[in-house]
Amino acid sequence: MARILMTWELGGGYGHMAPLIALAAPLEAVGHEIAFAVRNPAVGESLCRGTGIRVHQAPANLDVAGGLVLHSFAQILLHTCFNSADQTLQRVRAWRGLYDEIQPDLVLCDHSPTALVAARSTGLKSLPIGYGFVMPPDMSPLPNLRPWDNADAAELARDESRVLDIVNATLKALGAPPLDYLAQLYAGGVQTLFTCKEFDNYAAERRSAEYLGPLCLSGGKPPRWPQGEGKRIFAYLRPFKTQPALLDALRESGQPTLIHAPGTAPELLQRYAGGKLQFTTDLLDVTPVARECDLAILHGGHGMLALMLLSGKPLLILPLYLEMLINASSVLKLGAGLTAPQLRPEDMRQKLRRLLEEPGFGDAARRFAERYTDLDVKEVPFNFLPRIERMLAA
Repeated sequence: MARILMTWELGGGYGHMAPLIALAAPLEAVGHEIAFAVRNPAVGESLCRGTGIRVHQAPANLDVAGGLVLHSFAQILLHTCFNSADQTLQRVRAWRGLYDEIQPDLVLCDHSPTALVAARSTGLKSLPIGYGFVMPPDMSPLPNLRPWDNADAAELARDESRVLDIVNATLKALGAPPLDYLAQLYAGGVQTLFTCKEFDNYAAERRSAEYLGPLCLSGGKPPRWPQGEGKRIFAYLRPFKTQPALLDALRESGQPTLIHAPGTAPELLQRYAGGKLQFTTDLLDVTPVARECDLAILHGGHGMLALMLLSGKPLLILPLYLEMLINASSVLKLGAGLTAPQLRPEDMRQKLRRLLEEPGFGDAARRFAERYTDLDVKEVPFNFLPRIERMLAA
């Protein structure tokens, strides 16, 4: 059997780690040895507890400037992992050192561009994995991710060229062949995506793609809903400036609400906990959460958003980053929810009220779920196994 290294370099929260664990389980079941190299080992170890899987620190750029208005996947890479030739070369060498230590037969890279460059420089078998946003299409230049914002096409092309130059300088320093264009790093036949086509922001640009459905981590504690009548609301929240206004709106709604809010200030939890608002720090089993709730409030991370819609549940999306804003646009196109991108108190309150009172959003979410009645998300990792076996046997 093979040794497989699974990586996560860019992004935050559970959104990249949980899918890797979901994918690791069937790989281990058929005898493969799994190791992780992840951006946040604390998250990795908390989710891997009891599995015996080794968790390593990924050689990632952890000092990334916030508040930038970026318009393309190339610009995201330019301001994160490929920010300079010297630092990129340093991180690629660190990845190569990790490969030497672990000796993997295959590297599966979830939003891990530098890990892909390192694998290319050594000839190690590697495969980019993930959902639409983190898997750019095989084209150059890459499209504008903010079509509502008229970005300077020449500037986007220059930035993409800068990234390509940095990557190719790294490959040249290591004696490896250069890329002809940036997206070639992710190319190689049919792209396999862990999502539904409706959530792929690059769907129109892809030459060929296979949509397996989202990877969702099973396990965790079952939800314990607050007592009382009303529509069950589930909220998964990170700290944000106007969070108290949302909690006020939830309390005023009078609906039994279960809130998972890691990182929220303890004084805020003390102020709002009680009655029909219940906070939990436990890692929850998202499958029964999605089945039992009537409405979900999310920031727009792909995995939870997809699972809720596949369960036919309408959404209020409060995006914090560009990726979440793009995911929210998919929900709006389906008519299955609303978004409050500015996080304004009155906007959140008014849209929460609409979602509770207007049945059309739930109807649209259920229509979407009916398209995928044959999709069992628990089977998605197993449906990916044949491709892994083909790569290992090649």
